[in-house]
Amino acid sequence: MGRGSIGNRVKGERVMTRIGCMRVGLAGFMAAAAIAVSDGGVQAQESGLVGTWEATAETPGMPGAPAMTLTWTFEMAEDGTYTGSWTINAAGQSRTGEMSDVSVDGDAFGFTVRIEEQGQAAAMAFEGTVAGDEISGTFGAGPEGMPAMITGTFSGARAEGDGTWRQQAAEGEKRATGLEPATFSLGS
Repeated sequence: MGRGSIGNRVKGERVMTRIGCMRVGLAGFMAAAAIAVSDGGVQAQESGLVGTWEATAETPGMPGAPAMTLTWTFEMAEDGTYTGSWTINAAGQSRTGEMSDVSVDGDAFGFTVRIEEQGQAAAMAFEGTVAGDEISGTFGAGPEGMPAMITGTFSGARAEGDGTWRQQAAEGEKRATGLEPATFSLGS
């Protein structure tokens, strides 16, 4: 470019306007975001599992079995590993603890709940999928180290106001601007 400000035209040269500069800057930002997503830089957000979930479990093979309500909270550490806590309510009793063997592969997940009572250890292994704000899957339960004696299914939804990054970002944007947050996707 010739001498002078960006807004001046010099014969035979193209001059980038402020709008052009902004477009180039925005394109660069979008490209960097796409690389971060494809590189696994936001794995927790991609899986959609991080947050708190409320579900009910059924055991069709056990007529008269008490209904179980489940609450799970999943978190992702900086190293990419998942952890979680659980609460199970059944027959007027409540149990709470930490999950073990948490695994996540895209929208599929699995984990184990261990319960010990009167010196007896039991395990419940859950496997499921996340589809948006809904969750579903199967479980098996029995004495720890033995095949499952009880099997069932579960289904539920993301807990209202669970504090996930999506909700926090949307609420922050609405407070800052007074407008509903915009949504967009990268790629096709």
